Amino acid sequence: MKTMTVFEARNHFAKTIEAAKEDVVIVTRNGRPVAAIRAIDDDDIEDLLLERSERFWDMIARARRGKPIAIETLRKQVAGRRPAPRRTARPRRTAT
Repeated sequence: MKTMTVFEARNHFAKTIEAAKEDVVIVTRNGRPVAAIRAIDDDDIEDLLLERSERFWDMIARARRGKPIAIETLRKQVAGRRPAPRRTARPRRTAT
């Protein structure tokens, strides 16, 4: 873990981002931590957004309060549904 002051992090932002690729960077002001910077990639962005989403956690809480369903019952329900028929494109007529 690397520690930087707000001044250092702001004035050397590219260096701060590079350091965050290796490990979490703790940013301090007057010797006290005020932020943590860590690198993320495309795979992490959805997890990061969901873990901070109040709406998502409300949905999880509602689902956990719901009545459990047996896997066999679920399979029967899903098997009973038929997918909507696909529309196929008609062959185009060519001018003769």
